Amino acid sequence: MPFDLVLVRHGESEGNREKKQFEAGNPESYADNFFLKHDSQYLLTTLGENQAKKTGNWLIKNKLSEFDRAYVSNIVRAQQTAGYLDLDIDWFEHYDLRERDGGLFYTFHPDHRDQHYQEEQKHWNTQPFLFRPPQGESMADVTTRIKGVLDTIARECSGKKVIIVCHGHVIRAFRIAIERMPIEKANNLLIGDQDWAQVPNCSIFHYSRIDPNNGKPEKYLNWLRIISPSQDLDGEWNKIIRPRFSNEELLKRALNNSIVPD
Repeated sequence: MPFDLVLVRHGESEGNREKKQFEAGNPESYADNFFLKHDSQYLLTTLGENQAKKTGNWLIKNKLSEFDRAYVSNIVRAQQTAGYLDLDIDWFEHYDLRERDGGLFYTFHPDHRDQHYQEEQKHWNTQPFLFRPPQGESMADVTTRIKGVLDTIARECSGKKVIIVCHGHVIRAFRIAIERMPIEKANNLLIGDQDWAQVPNCSIFHYSRIDPNNGKPEKYLNWLRIISPSQDLDGEWNKIIRPRFSNEELLKRALNNSIVPD
């Protein structure tokens, strides 16, 4: 794997803005013509542009702006973000970095979804990693294609520095794959409200093989820090502990994971 793998989420998009307004109870969110535009065509808002510029400045200021390889999603908001970072690099577009496909749920108002698709959503709150929206992708699907991206990086970028500009669910998929999350932790990542599970717009997820305590390279991407320049938050390095299970632990986990909530 590369010495450093830097993942950056895109800045606030038109879709993010409408979702925030809807969740805040604004009745004017999601105007009828909003869904005429495909999710892949959402532009950055003015706030999103400024977030990307601030993140680029942070990368330059913290001497994390020189990369051997740079990838960007083929979706508009990610490409705008990469451009506004204003780094002195050339970008490779990669279609497997596109955002998770929400299927039918990205084509109509959330109220319509909740009213008419209750059966289709019944496993979202208990098995979000495996849940697949109608005509869309599960997070398991996304993680599978991200595993292919990681295989390419491991093959072509060993010992180098790589930056990727992509999307919130894609960064979660990278986390699940790189950190080898068991399914219950992956589920918590997807529906949890803890700080560790958040992926703010233009946040930076910096994986490294370099031990920050002694500067020595390790075999795997064993270290992660999360930075959110737009929120003025600099995260500390944390070592990744990839779980292993004894026979007894597997049996216990299997029983716990089979319980159906009331």
